[in-house]
Amino acid sequence: MTDPARRCILTGVTTGKKKPSPYGRARRRHPPASGHREEGPPFHPRINPQLRPVLREVGVPEDRPFEADPFQVEALERLESGDVVVSAPTGSGKTYIAVEAMAALLARGGRIWYASPLKALSNAKFIEFGQRFGSEAVGLLTGDHKVNPDAPIIVGTTEILRNQLYDAMSRGGDLASDLVVMDEAHYLGDPDRGVVWEEVIIYLPSRVRLLLLSATIDNAREIAEWLTSIRGGRARVVVSTERPVPLYPLFLLPDGELIPLDKGRMLSPQIRHYMTRHPARGARGRESQPSYGRILRVLGQANLLPAIFFLKSRSDCDLALPRSFAAVEYLDPEARSKLEWRLDDLLERYPFLKTHPHLKYILGPGVAAHHAGHMPHWKLVVEHLMQEGLLNAIFSTSTVAAGVNFPARTVVICQSDRFNGREFIDLTATELMQMTGRAGRRGKDRIGFALIVPGPFQNPGLIHDLFKASPEPVLSQIQITFSMVLNLLMSYRPDQLKVLLDRSLAAFQQGRSKAARRETRLEESLADLVDGGACGGPDQAMELFGRYGRLDEEARRLERMRPRVAWETALRAGLSLGRLFEVYGGQRFCALGLEERRGRPGVSAAKLREDLGLKKGQVRQKWVPLGRISGLFETRLDLAPETPPAETVLMIRVAATMAHEYLDPERLAEDHESGPLAELVTRQADIRERIESLPCHGCPIHPDCLGSRESEAFAAMLKLSAFADDAASSRRGLWSAFRRHLDFLVLEGFVTPEGELTEDGRWSAQLRLDHPLPIAAGIRARAWPEEDPVLLAAMVAPYVVDKERDSNSAGDPARRAPETLANAWLALERAVMPLVQRLARAGFDTPRPALPAALAIHAWAAGEEWETSVDAYGQDPGDMAMLVYRTADNLRQIANLRQTHPELAATAKKAAALIMKPPVLVPL
Repeated sequence: MTDPARRCILTGVTTGKKKPSPYGRARRRHPPASGHREEGPPFHPRINPQLRPVLREVGVPEDRPFEADPFQVEALERLESGDVVVSAPTGSGKTYIAVEAMAALLARGGRIWYASPLKALSNAKFIEFGQRFGSEAVGLLTGDHKVNPDAPIIVGTTEILRNQLYDAMSRGGDLASDLVVMDEAHYLGDPDRGVVWEEVIIYLPSRVRLLLLSATIDNAREIAEWLTSIRGGRARVVVSTERPVPLYPLFLLPDGELIPLDKGRMLSPQIRHYMTRHPARGARGRESQPSYGRILRVLGQANLLPAIFFLKSRSDCDLALPRSFAAVEYLDPEARSKLEWRLDDLLERYPFLKTHPHLKYILGPGVAAHHAGHMPHWKLVVEHLMQEGLLNAIFSTSTVAAGVNFPARTVVICQSDRFNGREFIDLTATELMQMTGRAGRRGKDRIGFALIVPGPFQNPGLIHDLFKASPEPVLSQIQITFSMVLNLLMSYRPDQLKVLLDRSLAAFQQGRSKAARRETRLEESLADLVDGGACGGPDQAMELFGRYGRLDEEARRLERMRPRVAWETALRAGLSLGRLFEVYGGQRFCALGLEERRGRPGVSAAKLREDLGLKKGQVRQKWVPLGRISGLFETRLDLAPETPPAETVLMIRVAATMAHEYLDPERLAEDHESGPLAELVTRQADIRERIESLPCHGCPIHPDCLGSRESEAFAAMLKLSAFADDAASSRRGLWSAFRRHLDFLVLEGFVTPEGELTEDGRWSAQLRLDHPLPIAAGIRARAWPEEDPVLLAAMVAPYVVDKERDSNSAGDPARRAPETLANAWLALERAVMPLVQRLARAGFDTPRPALPAALAIHAWAAGEEWETSVDAYGQDPGDMAMLVYRTADNLRQIANLRQTHPELAATAKKAAALIMKPPVLVPL
């Protein structure tokens, strides 16, 4: 590295002037780092005598030939005969089990799918497995990268695996794998991602062997029993609680003394004394913690570096860097030389990082920050340096505890709480275990350490208790989404899906929570209540109760369908030749005749346009499915089958220039005595007749049983139905949510009343997105730009952001938008908002598009500098990179619509390629 370059790095100065952004500049959230002067009370680093025997053991263990641990051997043996759940501490060697199982299966010609929760982790495993098995044997599928997709070993994200299962089910095929490995399987309990993991396990064919690799969890056996209940063969559990490197907890007193956290099984008396002398101030916390430079100095003197500091926010991580200069002495000349050489090598690979403002901290005290606000390339540089032992410390949020390989000798816990997005809550045993799992590097350390430091947000007593506590159990996070319903209807009927939902972990866990003796007491009570009834006993009463419930549910479903069927009936009655009507999105048409296509009702119609013309001597027209029609107009043009095409066109042109009053269609259905409405009314009568035909109606105790929902017998059967099927409440909840989503899809024309996908439903199922329906509404209305990839990328971006993060945009974003973007955005809103409003009225979550996301992606896709695009977004560079990734993922979903919307699909593919470029795209 040249001297001028080093001067540039150490001062954080960049050369040249950046041109002003045409998109404006948004206000950044974090203040710039301040100076690095140390302040605070007297601080004299020293080590408590009790620690000296422990610290004498610090160092690198002797080299020994590798020998598999007993739990690794056991897992491989059990995998030969069935599914296996492995629960073991971080860094204990769970990947070894997967690699050996893959090698054995590969030798027999088998195929493997290795799923991980993170793209970065998938990339790392792809490289690792390529080195082990050869690059030709390993493929990668993450969305950002598609490499060797036909390889016998596929590495990818869990979402990609779930989507492949959807595709296989829809075509009646099978997953081309013999073994599925799900790494970081404790993600099954993640509130945001857990549903995908549970879906994969439920949909996975039973012939495919399943290996779950999880961090330590409390209910691994329960997970294995659930697998056994839904996948046929017996699933085995292999649990190891022993850390590969022992953990020793420490505490740093404010005056600089390093002491043990524990005294026997109790909190150290010195810490209790400190807590008494320094009680919590207000609701949270005590005095300020020692500076990071001082903490690093203590760790350096005790030979406890490198370290990972877990801090509560991104800004805390960045602000910790200038406060760490007291540690500069702990980079010896040889280590500094290695660091500079390696950093030079990495900066040659990523030259745009040569002016990164944090480089001076790497070359100074040997520290770095690592969090989601940083660019992917910068995080890779930090990861390489830390993994190679070239840094003293990194400062990170707790999210680094999952997925990233960051081994250290010591982890530093700076607070006993965390922010969950709404408020500060105490850490859990699982969260603390994941953080301390990074302490102690297998093969590099004999002991790992967890240092608890005092501070305003620290409760040493809570941390002490959490070290002794068991990890929390993994709980089901399954929830119904529109994308899930659409994709499952590609392969199943609604009644079949009820059985599928019964296989969820939620249903299984709910079932195990009920006490058998309470169920027995309910059965005995019901036997007394139905004594002398026509049913003959409690079992028969429960059977009748179930039949009655199913009939009643069907009656309610038909009643919910009736308004929509009446609407379609009215449409059929009103859509006679010449009737003017409107579709969702506001386009107006003139009906030219009812027409069914592939069994779907619709109408041939001509669009109301002042420039409407003829095509080959006939009126230019298109087919409109009834599900797209939002209203009828009073106006009916005086057309007849024999009206000449030229005259028809003239009348439609005139109508296009006029305003038209809406028609109330309900009255059109009143005298329509045949068709779907009449069939529905007949079915309703049949259901009522079947309910009345149950033996209960001739029973002497009927008024005090099913005849009254207020009766004691009815209440007992209701409770027993929830108990008898241990998971009934959970199943009913899932089924109710499924029905609610299904009914809305029927009303919107994506699903037929019989539960089959319409044409729109089939292509919408390919939009595996958080908000597929608004995207589909825009496609229906042709509101997405089909010929401008820059504009399309910009308009998709707001739908991947749930809400404006901080309302920190400079001024009104709409005022800063280019005119083409502003106009296209308003047109899209007009097309989509009616559907969004109906979603909201029906009680569904709705997207809140953030226009700054559109500005940022428009700038990036149009070729503006990266800094210009980040400024337009108003968030950290890492947030901008994540926006690009998610926008590209959504564009790829739209690009899948090649069969039905070829022009839009082609433009979406171009748009994804436009935004996936350096410095966002990380090479493998």
